[in-house]
Amino acid sequence: MIRWMVILLAGFIALAPGYALAQGLRPITVNIGEVFHGDLASISEPMIIVGTVDGDVTSWSGTITVLGEVHGDVVSYVGTIRLGPDARVTGSVLSLGGGVLRAEHARVAVRMLGENPLTGGVVRASTATFLQPQREGAAAAPPLPLISTAMTMIVLLLASACAAIWPRRVRGVSMALRRAPGRSLAFGLLTTFLGATLLLPLSGLIALSLVGLPLLLPLVLVVQIPYLFGLVGLGLSLGERIRPNDPQIKAAAVGVGVLLLPLSLIGAVAPRWSLALFYAATSLGLGAAILSGGGAYALRARTER
Repeated sequence: MIRWMVILLAGFIALAPGYALAQGLRPITVNIGEVFHGDLASISEPMIIVGTVDGDVTSWSGTITVLGEVHGDVVSYVGTIRLGPDARVTGSVLSLGGGVLRAEHARVAVRMLGENPLTGGVVRASTATFLQPQREGAAAAPPLPLISTAMTMIVLLLASACAAIWPRRVRGVSMALRRAPGRSLAFGLLTTFLGATLLLPLSGLIALSLVGLPLLLPLVLVVQIPYLFGLVGLGLSLGERIRPNDPQIKAAAVGVGVLLLPLSLIGAVAPRWSLALFYAATSLGLGAAILSGGGAYALRARTER
């Protein structure tokens, strides 16, 4: 199982970056004189409204530029909203992370929230920027290779700390992974799928509430803890095959480093692919952690023998 994961990751190094770079982010545009009936939405694609939208304009992290009319609300949760001098919005304008840039004669009928990004919004906006392919004209943003390397080093340090603090639990997860790799992968992928299905709507509801907004970032960080634990268990299984004579903490660090290296290279040019591969790989360790009760069951079974 470990060998095939390494082979798949190596294949994605060659295929994923080129595919992702070829995609790019094409802006969603409503041209001058055009009338779009209904709500307009995107995840990260930029939106340019020169004509008229008879409905709401919403994006999670994309930039929204309004040069025409919007008969509804304009919302970008962590992206920037730009209102030109001829912009006319009959509803509200809301940006939680990227802020609102408003020209002098732009008109907003109801209210405008986000001219100054809220607390925590800058962090979410930076994360959203990392998950988007780099485009020309984005020279002010930190380069993706630097961000990817920094995030890799942080994860590696956290994983090493986890291996040092809970060595017996990590050993139990590694044992469960070796005994039942297929079941571990199935449980891990199912948990990841169900978690994403529930977390995304929940995050959206929290983001819409100014009271719950400060809880969004801690919630996202807490969700990563089981994946970090699974990553360490997976890294120990791999590290002991590469360096069988090393101490457990060092073997775990080596294994985690081998797993993170290709993800870091992919993240330098295709961060979305890197993130998807990270959760796919760590789901294997997550499933083993679930099956072993956080490593406790595997150790108990070993002790009883």
